[in-house]
Order: sequence, then structure tokens, then C-alpha cells
Amino acid sequence: MAYISDEDIAKVRDATDLVGLIGERVQLKQRGRQWWGCCPFHNEKTPSFKVDPASGLWHCFGCSEGGDAFGYVMRTEGMDFAEAVRFLAERVHIELTIDPRSAARKAQTDALRAVCAETARFYNEQLLRVKGSAQDAARAYLGKRGFGTNVATGWQLGYAPGHGQLFEHLKSKGHKPADMVTANVVVQRNGAYRDRFFERVMFPISDLQGRPIAFGGRVVEGLSAAPGAGMPAAKYLNSNDTPIFHKSDHLYGIAQARRSIIEQSCALVVEGYTDVIALHEAGFTTAVATLGTALNATQVRLLSRFAKRIVYVFDGDAAGQKAADRAVEFIEQTVMPEFASNPLQLDVVLIPGEADPAELVATPQGKEHLQKLIDAAGSLFEFAIDRRLARWNLDRPEQRQSALRDAVEVIASLHGSLLGSEYAQLIADKLAAAGSTVELRQVLAELEAAAARRDRQARGASLRGVVADEGAEGASGGQVFPEESQKARSVVSLLANPVKPGVSSQQDLLALVLLFPEVRQACWADFSPELFTEPAYRKVAEALYTYSPKTPQKKLDEELLKSFPSLPVLAERYGSMNEEESALETRTRVLIQQLHEAKLQSEVIQIKTQMRSSQDSDKLFETLIRRERELQELRAKRYN
Repeated sequence: MAYISDEDIAKVRDATDLVGLIGERVQLKQRGRQWWGCCPFHNEKTPSFKVDPASGLWHCFGCSEGGDAFGYVMRTEGMDFAEAVRFLAERVHIELTIDPRSAARKAQTDALRAVCAETARFYNEQLLRVKGSAQDAARAYLGKRGFGTNVATGWQLGYAPGHGQLFEHLKSKGHKPADMVTANVVVQRNGAYRDRFFERVMFPISDLQGRPIAFGGRVVEGLSAAPGAGMPAAKYLNSNDTPIFHKSDHLYGIAQARRSIIEQSCALVVEGYTDVIALHEAGFTTAVATLGTALNATQVRLLSRFAKRIVYVFDGDAAGQKAADRAVEFIEQTVMPEFASNPLQLDVVLIPGEADPAELVATPQGKEHLQKLIDAAGSLFEFAIDRRLARWNLDRPEQRQSALRDAVEVIASLHGSLLGSEYAQLIADKLAAAGSTVELRQVLAELEAAAARRDRQARGASLRGVVADEGAEGASGGQVFPEESQKARSVVSLLANPVKPGVSSQQDLLALVLLFPEVRQACWADFSPELFTEPAYRKVAEALYTYSPKTPQKKLDEELLKSFPSLPVLAERYGSMNEEESALETRTRVLIQQLHEAKLQSEVIQIKTQMRSSQDSDKLFETLIRRERELQELRAKRYN
């Protein structure tokens, strides 16, 4: 993403007519110096959406959404900050300054997008206009699904003939073979180029703006395979990750569903391309699908930009139930209500029998049946808890403890939150109903242990270390920090207590800045004790901050040991390998960025909570917008 200077951002913001921008979609009426209308982000009859042209800010007192022109475009168009700046810059005819390195990256991105766009056109032409038995079979397959010409056109469905036809077509259009390979629509083997997809019905995968960036293909049974290749092994085949596509970050159908998701504040998540299309055709236009993986935290955050409720819709067969079990494994604490700027409700629907969503809505009363299931959908977490408890015979006392350990794994990501405590009480109640004498404190203890296990697993190759109880000696009987000249330093963990979810980044940052002088000096200007919410880490950070970043490592170690005699000393190697100084510095800057964002996000949530009960809402509103603007601009650095 191209670098955008603060000066250009300010120019675009000042030049944008906020009332005119929002007025294109929202009917606004002036009251004094402000404009009011019904919020575009939730259904309301009484206007609570305020636009203040003097400050360049908007806010809804109904749903607590707010921001400036960039925030509005991000929310309505599904763009990130940098994309919103470019969008508004074009609107007000301001040319952004782009450095040469960013220009080169943009040129590659544009080339890959052009390859994907032409590939999608080629596949679509093959399906709709080319005669042949293979194309007939592809059309017949889609026809059985109820997908005619209009559907194929609207969703840009296609057919991949293979046999090098795509490669030759793209080459004739002037696209470079290297770009085709990088876009993963062509592969190179033994010096020869060949199409990645052959004899498959093709489903273009688009970004939020509807631009094709990848593809999914399904085998069409009955077709002859490419000579010598045999029938394609996998029934479904997706593009590999590329510079413009990461399957864990995208959702099939999001461009088509985005507007409806915003209007209804709800998203339906299914597992198949055809399920998405069938649901849209049946009127369920908020449906999206994952790309061969369980819905992860990144995708949940993406949907939470548009919706306050996410409903997982799974097939009722064994595979669907297993997928539902897996769903909660990828939910992180940061996407839950207490940790996000908008409340988020996660629900689940299991379709009765063994039908999939597309088959259900094809039945006479299928649409009404599905709508009733969605309206009555229960909590994803409670569903998963019940599934875990059902694995055990709760009539037998010896199995109840195992059931408890199994159930709390479901809510490990919620440890330390009010929601986590409520679900812990639910588990205690369910076990009590089965005759168990387990108390809430025991459930909470198991939850803490489960959270620690989850955090250790999630950190993986991240910074790890041996810890010691505060006040106890290290395993060696003393404390010895690594010598300054030792390049293959290890990084220590600083406390004995298991690291809570969301705290590991603080631990990692403190260890890096504490132990690596080069990193400390390079990142000192952005380092601050205020980044640390964990009291023990905050104390060490405050002590460290009193020294100059150029303080010799040996002296720093000796001085800190006076204040923190129990500071652990045993450590593992950093990521089990020797890392270059530049890699350590990059990791440190990323951690600082993440913790700055978390701090600002927490402040935003607190201000929104205060606004609900405060009489001085205008002053709080201004503070809120300043914090949200700081958060947006901080996030923009990810793309610069």
C-alpha cells in the first residue's frame, strides 16, 4: 500500500464536504450548525445521526458509531484507511504524493489485479459463450443447482478449460508470465507454463470492492481429464496465497453481501460457494463463505465492521457439527463485546437432517424454515459447551471433572472478561443440574489454566522463556543477564504467572527492549510505560524508562536487579534461531503498534460507555472523535 503523508491526509480531510458526502445516502436536515438524519448503520425511525461540518465529524447516538470522512467511507465502502484516503482524494481532485518504493509496489499490485480481472472475464466467456461438450457439462452442473445465465453473469461464474488456453489468452493481452504465476492462475514447471485450473467450474473470489483477486474451482464430473494428467485430484481447489490474496483474510461473497450486512447489521456465514449464491438468490443477501478454513478472528473482525451479529449456518450432518465445534477455536478475546468498539453477537444454526443451506432453500417452505432457524439461533459458545459436555457421562462423578476441563476450553479466549465469567457460571449450572457439586471458583480456576494453555500454544515460535516465581531464585540460584556482546541472545519471560490472553505482546515487547540495546535505541522514541496494562510489566517498564536508551547493557542489568532481584534469567533462544537486528527491530515496532492500538481502542470503548450516561455528551463526543481519528491514523501506518 502506498505511503500517504500526514500533510496529504489533512488536505483531503479539509477539502471533503462531509455533509455532501453523507448526504448522498442519508437524508439530512439542518438544525442550527449541525445536520441530522437517520443512521445508515442501523434501522431507526427517529434521527439520531449527527453531522457537524465545522468539526468535520459525524456520530450516531443510537449505535455509538462515529468518525470523520475517512471513517464514514471505511464503514460504508469496506475500505481500510489508506484506501479511504485515496478514494476521497480522487473525489476532491487531490493528487497524493507517492514515494518510488510504494509506486513500485502499487504497480505490481495493479498488474496482479489486472491478471485476475482478465482471467475472470476469460472463464466467464468460456461458460457463457463458448460451445463444446466440456462447457455444456459445466452449464449443466450449474443448471442443476438452479444457476442460470443471470446468476452466472451476476456472480461472474466461469469455466476453466485448461490445456494452456488461459496462458495463451493472457499472453495475447500483454500480461507477463511472471505476473500470471504470482497471481497463481498459471504455474511454471520445468520451464513450461500451464494453467493452474483445468476442467473446473470457476468461482471468482473478490475483495471488498468487488475486484477479482483469486479463484475457487470445482471439478465437473464426467469430463475427460487433461492428457496425461488424470482427473483433478481435489473436488475443490482454491488459489494459493498471493500478494493480493490471503484466504484467511477474505470471504467469498463479501462484496455482494456488504450492503445488506450493513443494513441488517447481521451476516450469515456458510461453508460453500454454491450455498452463498443460493442463499442470495433466495433473498438471504447477507450470506458469505469462508475459503476452506474455519471462520477466524481476522474474518470476524472484518464482518464486525459491518454487523453486530454473526450467524454461523452449518450443515446438519456429522461434518457440519464438527465444523461448528471448530468455530469457537478461532475466536479471540479482542473480537468480543468488551474488547471491541461494537458489541458482537455470535450465534449458530444447524440445519436439520443432512441438507446444506442451498438444498434447504430449494424446498417449498425452505426459505421460511431457514428464517425461523436464524431468528431462533442460539449462542455459538453455549452450543459448543453443550457439545463438549455431551461427550461425557455426567452421571458418573469421575467423568464430570473431565467434562469440566473439556467445556472450559471453549471459553478460554474469554478469560478475564465479564462474558467469560458468565459462561463459567453457565458451565457450573449445567454441571450442577447433572448432579455435580462443582463451584464457580473451580470453573474459573480451570478457565484460567485453559487460557494459559491456549496462550502458550498460540504464541508458538514467538518469544518464550523459563519463568520463576517473584521472590524466588532462578533455577541456577542466581540472576545473570546475557553479555552485551552475545549476538544469539535469548529472551526471558518476566513473571511466573501464566500469561493471560492479550498480555503476551506486553511480555514480548518488554523482553525485547530490555535485552537488546540496538532495538532499545532504535525504538525508544515510540516506547512508553503507558503501553503496559499488566501491573508487573508496567513496574519494570517504568524503571527501565528512567534510564537513557544508550545505557550500557551491563550497567542496566545490574541496576534493574537491585529493584527487581527476582527478575528471571533463564531463557530460550529467540525463536530457536539467531535473528538479525533488523528482524528484532521490526518485531518490536509491530508490538508497539499493536499495543498503541489496543490502548486507543480501550479508551474509545470507555468514552462510548460514558456517553450513554453523561450529560456533557458534546465534550465527550469531541474527545471520542479525536481518539478514533488517532486510531485510524495509527492503523494506516500498517499500509505505509
